[in-house]
Amino acid sequence: MKKLTKEEFSHRVGETFTNKNGESCKIVEYFNATNCTIEFEDGCVIKNRWYANIVKGAFRNPNLPTYYGVGFQGVGKYTFAINRKIGDVWIRMFQRGYDKKLHDKQPSYKDCSVVKEWHNFQVFAKWFDENYKEGFVLDKDILLKGNKIYSPDTCVFVPREINGIFTLRQNKRGDYPIGVLKNGNKFQANIVRYNKREYLGTFNTPEEAFQVYKVAKEDYIRHVANKWKNQITEECYQALLNYKIEITD
Repeated sequence: MKKLTKEEFSHRVGETFTNKNGESCKIVEYFNATNCTIEFEDGCVIKNRWYANIVKGAFRNPNLPTYYGVGFQGVGKYTFAINRKIGDVWIRMFQRGYDKKLHDKQPSYKDCSVVKEWHNFQVFAKWFDENYKEGFVLDKDILLKGNKIYSPDTCVFVPREINGIFTLRQNKRGDYPIGVLKNGNKFQANIVRYNKREYLGTFNTPEEAFQVYKVAKEDYIRHVANKWKNQITEECYQALLNYKIEITD
């Protein structure tokens, strides 16, 4: 049987198809049955598609927000199948920013969001590749205290030990300042250092207890910062040295 040439299949250029989600595309280049270029209505172009799959509607616009209504895979070299570690971190950002059920369990994530450029997985994955250190975790609170936005300017990779220092458990604290518990008619100050809870003393007022906690906590943060100084960025190191604990934290 004679093999048809590219020119003899040229009539397939311009054909349009719709998938089960209602997305439409058209073929803009046809090289052979396993190498077609398609274009979506928003101008997104995808190469190297199989003609049979296009006919079946087995295609998807990678620029369509499918993760919590904002995140999308984008066009580029990064894929969830190959870059699962990056994908897991990326999706957790959106969960913390946009999952109302999580906000009910962990109120500290309420009002968090992801900067628009990171809605595109390709952009975030490139930043991840350039900044990630094995075993480190993403942190948005150290460089800018009180920050609610995940972005390349506010996020940094840090050891889990550093990340854990800033975990707030407001739902377990009650009405008293951070580091303070009511003990009868007095107020007790406690701190967790190196995964061990330490008693700092009992005081007449929550403010007195907090001040003792504040001094101990800031000293602990500086100690851990110096421990990891050679493995974290200079910006992160300086932020840790200057970090202040407030009674409103």
